[in-house]
Amino acid sequence: MKHVFRCVLFGVLLSGGATAAERLWIDGRQLDLKAQTRACYLGFIDLYDVDYFRGPAHASCVRLSYLRGFAAETLGDATRKVFVDRHGATVSDRYDRELAAVAAAYRSVEPGDRYLYCLDADGAGALMRDDMPALQLPSGDFARRFLQIWVRGEDGAGKPQWAFSDC
Repeated sequence: MKHVFRCVLFGVLLSGGATAAERLWIDGRQLDLKAQTRACYLGFIDLYDVDYFRGPAHASCVRLSYLRGFAAETLGDATRKVFVDRHGATVSDRYDRELAAVAAAYRSVEPGDRYLYCLDADGAGALMRDDMPALQLPSGDFARRFLQIWVRGEDGAGKPQWAFSDC
């Protein structure tokens, strides 16, 4: 994951028509698009589209494509709140430094902006903003828990179990 910031997106048109099967390449390894959904607040306020990529040895990525603007401070506050909701205040307090680093790495977003978060098989994580490096997360436990903001785990077929309300 040391070179996770060297990634390339690749779309291939499927025989089914207008749907594209996307692949994400990280450090020469292919991750395939496994699922997509839209995150909503209160069931009807569109926040962002989410793409879930999966690769060899349990490497995975979530890509958020924002549908509305948010200030960087709002993203940081929301991250901390969801992290506490998922893992509890005690765990959140243990990772206060990492959560502060994530909040500091965020930049305000407008519709069309993207964040990509990848978790490598070795447990390291990396955050990118519009294909540019934003933050590396070397702590395996925190990096895995950070991914759980969006994906709680996978079902038996390898599909993500979303950790947020979809539309």
